[in-house]
Amino acid sequence: MQHRGQIIENVVRKSGISLSVLAAKMGVSRNTLYNRFKEQNLNYDFILTLGMIIHYNFAVEFPEMRLDTAPPEDARAELWKLEKKYKNLLEKYNRLLKFLLKKSQDTDQHALHKKIKEFINSSSF
Repeated sequence: MQHRGQIIENVVRKSGISLSVLAAKMGVSRNTLYNRFKEQNLNYDFILTLGMIIHYNFAVEFPEMRLDTAPPEDARAELWKLEKKYKNLLEKYNRLLKFLLKKSQDTDQHALHKKIKEFINSSSF
């Protein structure tokens, strides 16, 4: 029967990610990564971190592993900030399109007006 390190190594090698890249993303040397693959009782925090990097859920191999399905609080806060920025950007974009549409009407530029209107109608917001 394979131990934790061997199971992790098999999954990592099947993922196709370079071990050098993985080691760099984990903040360890490649040699450290190889040494971790030799550990029989590899710690679950390391496994969770590795899983997040390679986008793999190791709970399949280790059902006893504590796996929070919700992102950590700081990640939620970061997602909230990004969502607010995205919505703000979309609102500005919509205002810009409306402004361009109005300007194209005011200056009697029918071709521009038609293109902007087609673009607005074709875009899904």
